[in-house]
Amino acid sequence: MESLQLQDIHLPDSASFWPLAMGWWVLFFLILLSTSWLIIKVIKRAKQRKYRRIIFSKFSTLEEKLKTNPSNTNIAEVNTLLRQLAITYYPRSEVASLAGGDWLQFLDKSGDTHEFSRGAGRILIEAPYQLDKQLNTQTGGESEHQIENLNLNEFIPLVQNWIKKIIRSSK
Repeated sequence: MESLQLQDIHLPDSASFWPLAMGWWVLFFLILLSTSWLIIKVIKRAKQRKYRRIIFSKFSTLEEKLKTNPSNTNIAEVNTLLRQLAITYYPRSEVASLAGGDWLQFLDKSGDTHEFSRGAGRILIEAPYQLDKQLNTQTGGESEHQIENLNLNEFIPLVQNWIKKIIRSSK
């Protein structure tokens, strides 16, 4: 009989990193996807905070103007700010054409209140029809004319609460 020579045991090659197994590719893709999503969320949140600061800064400027000079021009500026916010956070087709009582009802509905159409908020539609200044016949100059039905202690918090509600609901 012929003798067979046995050879030494051959060990397999060591496992290499490359090419990666499919599981690693899936894991890298998920990490990349979640990191991208997180970065987008952080950037979006930063933009929202910046926009929120701008809105409240604008309103606090208007609030000071109202406290020092409660004119229908300043009330119109508040109304303009509310419209800009409404158009930003709601469909333009739903908001842009609203006027008068319909506008106040929209503010009530979106702000969960009835104070715009039944309370201090009515000044938004009443003030444009009131005179800002009255001619003083005795001195020949102009004198300040107070806006009728304007209660700043109710109007300013009402508008602030509406702005906060709209911004909070947009998250």
